Amino acid sequence: MNALFLTVTAGQGHNSTSYALARYLETQGVDCTVLDTYKYLSKLIGEIVDVGYASIAKHSPKLHLIMYDNAEKVSGNEKTRKTFLPYAIAEASKSKMLKYIKLKKPDVIICTHVFTAIIISQMRKDGILDGRIPVFGIITDFTLHPFWEDTVLDYYVVANELVVHEARRKGIDADKLLPFGIPVKEEFSVDIPASEARARLSIKDKLTMLVISSSVGFGNIPEILSDMDKVPMDFQIVVICGRNTRLSQKIIGTPYSKDVVVEGYVDNMELYMDAADVIITKPGGLTVSEALTKRKPLIVTDPIPGVENRNAYFLMNNGLAVYAGRYARICDVIMQMYSRPEKLEQMRQAQETYGKRHSAKNMGDFIIKLIDM
Repeated sequence: MNALFLTVTAGQGHNSTSYALARYLETQGVDCTVLDTYKYLSKLIGEIVDVGYASIAKHSPKLHLIMYDNAEKVSGNEKTRKTFLPYAIAEASKSKMLKYIKLKKPDVIICTHVFTAIIISQMRKDGILDGRIPVFGIITDFTLHPFWEDTVLDYYVVANELVVHEARRKGIDADKLLPFGIPVKEEFSVDIPASEARARLSIKDKLTMLVISSSVGFGNIPEILSDMDKVPMDFQIVVICGRNTRLSQKIIGTPYSKDVVVEGYVDNMELYMDAADVIITKPGGLTVSEALTKRKPLIVTDPIPGVENRNAYFLMNNGLAVYAGRYARICDVIMQMYSRPEKLEQMRQAQETYGKRHSAKNMGDFIIKLIDM
C-alpha cells in the first residue's frame, strides 16, 4: 500500500502533521511519500510561499490579517474565488501533478494544506484523476481555512467534534467529516510523570513553565519572560527557541531572578511537555493539538493575525485554554490560574473531552481499513 502526502511549507505545521501520520502508517507497513507540493511544481513559487509566509507573519502581521480576511470574503463567493492565485497555480500545474501521481501510483492521497486540496479538486472536476483513489484533507487548525468548502475530497479530518458544526455550516457533508484530531506524533499520547521527564531532561524537579517560540519568530518572548519573572511564585521557565539563535542568545544574556533554561531546536517536544506544569505558546494548530493531547494547562499568546486569532477564540470559548496579551498580562494570568484550582480542573476536563489522543493512529487505522475493504 502506498500513501502520498501533499503538503506546502508555510510554517511547519502542515509538514509536521504529514510526517506524524506517515510515521504511524510506516509502522503498519505502508510506503509513504511526503511531497512539498509547491516546491515540486515550481521551486520559485514554493520558495515565495515559504519565505513570504514567514516574512509577512513576522514583519507585517496587519497585512497577514488583511490577506486572510480577504481570502474569507473571496472564498464565500463562487465567482470571485476562482480569481484566487492558488486556483491559477492549480490550473497551470495539473499535468505535472498528474504525471507525479501516475509515477507514484498511490492507493490514497492525503492533503495537509488547502492549496494542495485545490489542485486535487481541480483534477477531479476535470475528470483527469482516477476517481478510485480516496483523497483525505486534514484541516490543521480549529477553524476551516478559506476554500476548504470548495474542495472535492472524500474525507475531511478535523480537530474535534466542535469544528464539525462550522464545516457543516459551510457545506461539507457530515458523512465526510472525521473528528480524529489533527495528527500528532503518537508519543504525545503517552504520559510520563513530570518528575521523571525532568530527570531525563536534567532540569530541576520543581514547578515548570514551558514557553514555546514560534517557528517564524513572531511574538515577543523576552517581554513574556520579563513579565513572568515578576510572578511571586517559585517556578522555573523552560524556553524552546527552535532555530532562532538570536533569540536564544538574547535570553541567555538577560539576568532573571527565576531559573530560565534555554533550548534550541528539540525533537522530543513531548518530553518537555511532560515535564511542564503549564504550557505557553502562540495558538498554532499543531502545537496546540500537542498540548491538548498532553492535558496540560494552556496559555495562548501572540497569535499571528488571521487563522490563529480564530484558534485563540475557539480555545477560549470552549474552555481549552486561557489568553494572555496586551490587555491580560501573563504575570496576572498565571496568578489567576493558580488562585482558582477549579479553573484548572475545568480546563483539564475540557481537554479530556476535546483533545484527541492517538490522532495519527486512529486516522491511519481508518485509512488502512478503507483501502483493505
